[in-house]
Amino acid sequence: MALTGFASPAWAGQNDASIRLPQGQLALASGRLKGALPLLHTPAWALHSDLHGDLATQEALLGEVALLPHTTKVLDLGPRAHADLKPPHGWTEVRRHTRQVTLPFEGALTLPKTREKQARRFEREGGTVAVDTGHAQVAWSHVERLHAASRDRKGLASHQHRLAPLLQRLATESWTFAVTAANAKGKVIASGGFVLLPCGTCVYAFGGQERSKDSGRASVAMLCEAMRTAQRMGATTFDFGGSQDAGVDKFYAEFGGVPVAMRRWVNAPVWFRWVFPKTWSAWTTPSRVLDADD
Repeated sequence: MALTGFASPAWAGQNDASIRLPQGQLALASGRLKGALPLLHTPAWALHSDLHGDLATQEALLGEVALLPHTTKVLDLGPRAHADLKPPHGWTEVRRHTRQVTLPFEGALTLPKTREKQARRFEREGGTVAVDTGHAQVAWSHVERLHAASRDRKGLASHQHRLAPLLQRLATESWTFAVTAANAKGKVIASGGFVLLPCGTCVYAFGGQERSKDSGRASVAMLCEAMRTAQRMGATTFDFGGSQDAGVDKFYAEFGGVPVAMRRWVNAPVWFRWVFPKTWSAWTTPSRVLDADD
């Protein structure tokens, strides 16, 4: 069976590969940190490594990873990681989270009234929302532009040279779709790229908006339509993705997204945290949401 979602070759690219066993797979990517240190990590822009299988299978998959010679390893295991899974000796485990909404198998999707009201106001004032499941490159070009613009606005690297070819590959897949929201003048000011995983989860993988008076409501309308589209396409869970930004996390929570724990495993030489303190901090900062719930 062809791999889809984060484990797909379309996601990983020709230089990356998944570890596969008969019972499951683990999506990985390889590269070099700071241009020098061999790095094995969750595929770029993927929410997690798409870990599958029962406990024995997951232990076998991650055991294979531990044997690989890369100097540094950063793996986001995802919500489906078995509760009894333990990191190898010397690895650091970090608690992260995502937010998810359960989609009804049948019947209309009910969204929070405040979000429905904002979406209706956006359309009442001339805004339009369009869904592309036919894989038109123009829709994904808006996803690329606004995703990069949002990261640039926050002072985050957009890695455009890697993002653009990835989105071009994903645009041709049957398990992806894009949603755009345009203002009354027809200009696209919010967009999102979405990925359907084999487990029935639809992930909000890419998104961004142009800063304007209408962009907040445009993003709400875009996400409301994306959730309905995901339901129509057979998804049973909508995943907003994890965010360490408190404002973004609150935005997702106001759609009814509940926190779902995920784990990150990090393996690096002892000296790494002293030589690259900012990178180490970014890799190992835990979820404040989960800490608050404890």
